[in-house]
Amino acid sequence: MINFFRKTRKKMADDNKPLKYIRYAIGEIVLVVIGILIALSINNWTGNRKNLEKKEMQLKALRIQFASNLSQLNQVIYYDNLVLRSTKKLLELNPENSLEMASDSLRFWLQYSSYRWTFNPINGALRSAISSGEIHLVKSDSLVDLLFGWQDVVADAKEEEERCVAAVIASQPVIEKHVRKLDYKSVHVPELGKSRFPTNYQSLLQDPLFEDFLGERYISMHEALFELNNVKKNNALILKLIDTELIKKKK
Repeated sequence: MINFFRKTRKKMADDNKPLKYIRYAIGEIVLVVIGILIALSINNWTGNRKNLEKKEMQLKALRIQFASNLSQLNQVIYYDNLVLRSTKKLLELNPENSLEMASDSLRFWLQYSSYRWTFNPINGALRSAISSGEIHLVKSDSLVDLLFGWQDVVADAKEEEERCVAAVIASQPVIEKHVRKLDYKSVHVPELGKSRFPTNYQSLLQDPLFEDFLGERYISMHEALFELNNVKKNNALILKLIDTELIKKKK
């Protein structure tokens, strides 16, 4: 195509000898500029196409990661709510009520109140996107802001979860003074059977230190659930915005 234009330009220049070299020079410049513009357009098109492909791969990886996080988060919230309900049940028990003390539910509530489920999100794709700078390929400012703030939101929940775990660990010496672990830990492992040593749920519930534990356990778990539900809200919004971006790509 360029050779065709050159031949045409040269023929036109030959028709007017005094302007031959000026026309020739101008024609060369025009051809070079056209060639550069075509090359730049091709490079830009190729670069844009590669960036779109990277963006799509990144969004899909993030979607898989946050979908997995949401599934894990729902499970943690379910068991944390079980902890909350069981702790409240223990607080409401009357140690002077022989029927309540004989209830098999008591050991279930004690076991459930000791659960230590924690949220441990997968952040590989997010860390990779941030460290490589490719997160800026995402055009949604709202999504980018949520992704950059994700670790802080999770950290807030982690602080409360650590407080919950510390309360459970601190309670063990108090519980073990009155109740054998086998008698309530065997709730989910019945083949272990019951302890050969005496268990006294009544004295446990009459121990002021155990009441302190239950109060701290309930309050810390309540606050942890508040933070975890905030994490869940952010996770769900991130997934929604990712889906919106992927739909735009298809269009």
